[in-house]
Amino acid sequence: MSQPILQFIKTNNYKNLRLDEQVTIKNLNILIGTNGSGKSNLLSCLKFLKDCLTSLPDESRGISSFEDAVAKLGGNRILDSNVESPAKLGISYGFSQILQTGIPNQDSGILVLKLYVDKQTRVSIAEEYLYSGKDLHGLGLSQSFYYYHFHNRQAGKGTVTCSSSMVSDFFPSLDDIPINILGLLVLPRLLENSPFPPENAPVYKIRRELVEFITNWQFYNANNMDLHQIRTAEPQIGRSDIYLSSSGDNLPLVLDNLNQQNIDFEDSINEAMKLILPQTRRLRPIRSGRLSLTVEWYFEGIPEPFFLTDMSDGTVRMLCWATLLHSPVLPSLLVIDEPELGLHVAWMPILAEWIKQAAQKTQIIVTTHSPDLLDHFTDCLENVLCFASDNRTHFSIKPLSKAMLEPKLEEGWQLGDLYRVGDPSIGGWPW
Repeated sequence: MSQPILQFIKTNNYKNLRLDEQVTIKNLNILIGTNGSGKSNLLSCLKFLKDCLTSLPDESRGISSFEDAVAKLGGNRILDSNVESPAKLGISYGFSQILQTGIPNQDSGILVLKLYVDKQTRVSIAEEYLYSGKDLHGLGLSQSFYYYHFHNRQAGKGTVTCSSSMVSDFFPSLDDIPINILGLLVLPRLLENSPFPPENAPVYKIRRELVEFITNWQFYNANNMDLHQIRTAEPQIGRSDIYLSSSGDNLPLVLDNLNQQNIDFEDSINEAMKLILPQTRRLRPIRSGRLSLTVEWYFEGIPEPFFLTDMSDGTVRMLCWATLLHSPVLPSLLVIDEPELGLHVAWMPILAEWIKQAAQKTQIIVTTHSPDLLDHFTDCLENVLCFASDNRTHFSIKPLSKAMLEPKLEEGWQLGDLYRVGDPSIGGWPW
């Protein structure tokens, strides 16, 4: 089975986003738009799916991962303010390369979540299903292949396909399907409690890969990077972290673990740091005491090392982004919100190049308000998604293209230039 890929996302009745058409997600995705235009809301839809599939460390308090994810998403305030409550809110996620070769002409799948939102009560799952919309036999047929379909006829009941043929047999209606836990998370238990062999269900064979793919997504917001913690934390040796935490406080541990995993990683990080501080001689994680780690930074002509407490905010931030983007074990989806914060303008082309290189190996979504960073994505306009609206209450997404901006590009404009002057073709001014 191939590595899954996030192919698109679509929403209905969700906050201020009107994504009635599928928004294609590529390997490199640069999101631009005014404050309040829905960029964070789109990222929250992706984080919501991961949170739904991530078990809570302590579920004994009676809150499921779905309920926790809904609370982070906004609770019962996630409904479009122009839609009367109660109503259904829909989010669809498209994936490619997840389905079994035994199902004819299928190489993509769509996970649909419909949430019942009542502003007076809790949010619950109204409907959930995974299907392929591909033509099953290449004959222009409109039939879809459903892997499972829960709650569509009655809450708590559903069906799972147990055949990959065109005429599919279904399990008898499954009972006791919870409406406060994602079906994709509890499918193994539901199938193993059924009277039929779980291995007969195609979804049983693909669910693990899909869940692993989604739970491997990593999200970072530059505003949440805790520079004090990054500088002063001395994480303990022995943990297996290979991704930065959301605050970045495990940086020395991640550097050490990646050095152990890949012989070239330390050289890669040192070369990256020489681009921003050319006098860098060597940077390395070292033991501080018996069980802890810190980072030493050596410069040409200076025998004594510097530590992260000696480095500027921007330098520490760039080290974090370099660690993420040069990693030999990139996440299946890497989301970075406003990475330009606190960085010198001279480092923008370096950061942009790191992002482009990492996007050759995995999927990356970056949001930015920096025209200086956007200038360096002028060569890949097709990867820029612009959030724009006519009425300033609801926003949709339009991908940019060379054809759309060609007259201005021929005059010598860069993408950041157009952003600086509030050109309406890329969203205009925020008022």
